[in-house]
Amino acid sequence: MDEERFTATTGPALMRSRARIRRILLVSQGCLSVGLLAYLISKVDVAQASATALNADPLLLVLAIAQLSLQLFLAALRWELVARGLGGSLPFSAALRFVWVGTFFSQVLPASIGGDIVRMWLYWRRCGSRRLAIHSVALERLVMVVALLLLVFAVQPGLVARGVPLAIGLSAGIVLTGMIAVFSALLLSRGLLAGHGSWPLFRVLSHVAQDVRGVFARIPRSAALCVLSIAAHLNIAIVAWLIARALGLNITVADSIVLVPVVVLAATLPISVGGWGVRESAAITLFGLVGVSGADALALSVLLGLASIVISIPGALLWLPRERLREDDFDPTFDERADQA
Repeated sequence: MDEERFTATTGPALMRSRARIRRILLVSQGCLSVGLLAYLISKVDVAQASATALNADPLLLVLAIAQLSLQLFLAALRWELVARGLGGSLPFSAALRFVWVGTFFSQVLPASIGGDIVRMWLYWRRCGSRRLAIHSVALERLVMVVALLLLVFAVQPGLVARGVPLAIGLSAGIVLTGMIAVFSALLLSRGLLAGHGSWPLFRVLSHVAQDVRGVFARIPRSAALCVLSIAAHLNIAIVAWLIARALGLNITVADSIVLVPVVVLAATLPISVGGWGVRESAAITLFGLVGVSGADALALSVLLGLASIVISIPGALLWLPRERLREDDFDPTFDERADQA
């Protein structure tokens, strides 16, 4: 009785405390984005940046937006592969719709985390498996992060040649090694964790280890996920190069492939709203190393961000009639087995 009274008393207070923390974090991230943008505006010739953007080649900008939209299809393919590896069913059409909706919310919520949470909720609502929804999105996102770190580490010689500190590539390599070590430990310790399933923490870790093994134990699936992830990051580099060409900037494809992954890595950090401010700061710093002025780099980064907003707009339209997605697009028996495994 005392325990029930304690839970009833502290439960609402704990929820209010968490909601307050979330609001504080969101406000802090918004302030960081606004503060960084204000600082850059004070240091960069905004008039020149505006003139550069307004004089951009519209055809190349449209081509860049079309190229950027490929990210949605690549993400849907990765998510479908991960969900099937976990024993769930996620048709490509449904995955694409959820990804598009999540992309829209990622533009107004902290980094891409907000969009990922929306994807988890949409899939959970349809498949009825909280574990499958959370783990599928989390593993798909982790694959992208690992691929990004791998790409940053791989282009380390190009970064050094352009004057980027060696520490950036080495840091990516250290983090990548640590993540691979954690994945390997989870794969090898599944039996040990399962033997302590009565403990909540070990039970959660056992489920994670089982799902990591389910997704990555098959080499063809792992290779496909790696290829799709690397292709997505290279695609963003191509998009940035197309925007640079539209602005008339002297940036080569090699410059874009070497520098853009670092810009994306900085924007991925969940410290700003939609990556705004952080992405522009990184772009000005890095592209300045290859002779691009701060104003031109700012125009490039802002147009890249605006292109991301443009391709996310259909996600808002797909979110509105969300009740219309047919339930029979899914095989519920698959998802129930995945949740109970």
